[in-house]
Amino acid sequence: MPGVTHHCFGCAPNNRQGLRLRFQENKDGSVECLFRMPRRFEGPPGHLHGGIIATILDEAMGKVNRKKGIVALTRRMSIDYLQPVPLRVKLSAVGWPVKVEGRKHFHAGEIRTLDGDVLARSEGLFIAIDPIEMFRKYGERVSGHAKTQSIRTAKLKG
Repeated sequence: MPGVTHHCFGCAPNNRQGLRLRFQENKDGSVECLFRMPRRFEGPPGHLHGGIIATILDEAMGKVNRKKGIVALTRRMSIDYLQPVPLRVKLSAVGWPVKVEGRKHFHAGEIRTLDGDVLARSEGLFIAIDPIEMFRKYGERVSGHAKTQSIRTAKLKG
């Protein structure tokens, strides 16, 4: 959409402060990302912060929607933190569809070691939206904010 720039903390490739997760689509309907987290995302010593774990799982489940060709936003998610997730170790995040009820899309996700041990597990509910309508409204708010700022700046200068 013109005027809307993608700066997602989880997956935008140009967000230098973000995670820059890159998911691949699998033939079975799942998505997967190999990643290694640096120390700046540390929670407990030597391990990933719980909020970053939640972000990775949200991204894994959310990317399932892209494979389905829909835009859906996270309504809720639950997480089971099964084992501490180590930093600086190559891991895998996987997401897959569970069921659909109208606009409601239920997905699951896991963070795993490359040996297959599950470190964290999630379930989520995503609500399908009309992206053109949503981002049109966002664009109006942004352009309205810019106009307000221009008027304020002009008043300050004048």
